[in-house]
Amino acid sequence: MSKLFKRVSVSLLSVGVLFSLAACGNGKDDKTKGSGEDAGKSDVTLTVGFWKGDSTSEDSARKKAFEGFTKKTGIKVQEKVYNDYDTQLMTDLVGGTAPDVFYVDVSNVPSLTSQGVLEPLDDYISKQTDFNQADFYEPIFNGFKAEDGKQYGVPKDYSTLGFYYNEDLLKKAGLTAKDLPKDYDELESFLTTLKEKLPDVQPMVFSALLARQMYIAESDGGKITKEDGTANLDDPKVVEALVPLQKLYEKGLIRTPEDLGDGWAGDTFGRGGAVISDEGAWMVSHLNTNFPDLNWGVQELPILNGEKRNMVFTVSYSMNAATKNKEESWELINYLTNDAMKDYAQEASVLPSRKSVAEELKIDTDETMSAFAKAADYATPWQDGPYLSIITSRYENMIPSALKGEMTLEKAMKEATTSANQDIENQVK
Repeated sequence: MSKLFKRVSVSLLSVGVLFSLAACGNGKDDKTKGSGEDAGKSDVTLTVGFWKGDSTSEDSARKKAFEGFTKKTGIKVQEKVYNDYDTQLMTDLVGGTAPDVFYVDVSNVPSLTSQGVLEPLDDYISKQTDFNQADFYEPIFNGFKAEDGKQYGVPKDYSTLGFYYNEDLLKKAGLTAKDLPKDYDELESFLTTLKEKLPDVQPMVFSALLARQMYIAESDGGKITKEDGTANLDDPKVVEALVPLQKLYEKGLIRTPEDLGDGWAGDTFGRGGAVISDEGAWMVSHLNTNFPDLNWGVQELPILNGEKRNMVFTVSYSMNAATKNKEESWELINYLTNDAMKDYAQEASVLPSRKSVAEELKIDTDETMSAFAKAADYATPWQDGPYLSIITSRYENMIPSALKGEMTLEKAMKEATTSANQDIENQVK
């Protein structure tokens, strides 16, 4: 999961021919003799698609889950690893060679479901007596529900954002974790104190990404998209909500990793280049692996406009609408998001999407992971219509100019909106 949530998915909308794929076969019918305890039930080999870049521990956990499924059912699993996931999956969908089951980023649900390439799972879920939909965190599960009300994926895990802090640097500034701001209204004052006490250290590192700022942008009641999915970044309420971010940057209280010579916030924070970082749970394993001597902690994000707010990034196992092996594909999806979830989450160090598994693993009382788990009940899924990748790109092209004072925030968001909507218009013609 970790690598996924550092990237923003590329839109699959550009391929109009996907509308016809649901009626096409997936181009394979690879069947072999199973050897599990239910081997007589099926001789199908399922292909599962996912992206390259997961951690070694997650790769190992996934393989073990596949092996456990084969042992239980006799159905073999063939892995299909993509280097450029969205582009290569898109090509396979067009060519009828896409996997039976594959990862779906929650941000891609609107575009994929509009193309008809995902199989609705509602009938399978209703017949699966051990599924227990109520066991999933609601915002995470509902992220894979499309506008037609149907469910198109089952979440395998998730991440939210946390408020990371460097314990040693806080101590050097004469502060402790108890002094951390609980409300965004207190953030400027807190960061100013850090800047005064530690003039050679950046108070906070942040990523100027819409995936990180969407919950801020919409905190005053604005929306980054209109009802038809087009860009609405120049909504006065959106612009106003982003003003505090611009002011923090203007005063030197926040900087991007690129400003500080790093590739991402995990490296800036890990090397002690910043006291605070608002990053996802994926940074935990990065810090533990690459900066084992760093003394750090994490808590929930500060309250914003009187409410707890956050983002949730999640991935599902979804079924190819064109697969010839629907029953077996569902059996695999249910196994991976049910029987195998505990062992997978434990070895891969990811947050399970089932509450019962989180309880078994005692995540709610874990000193580190509890901050992320608490947000699962109220966080906003990283999803907002079929054109989100275009809107994201234009936001991230323009927000640096606004932060650096090269143009007003209003003008930057106006240009981002105009550019995004022109691209959307050209794409849907």
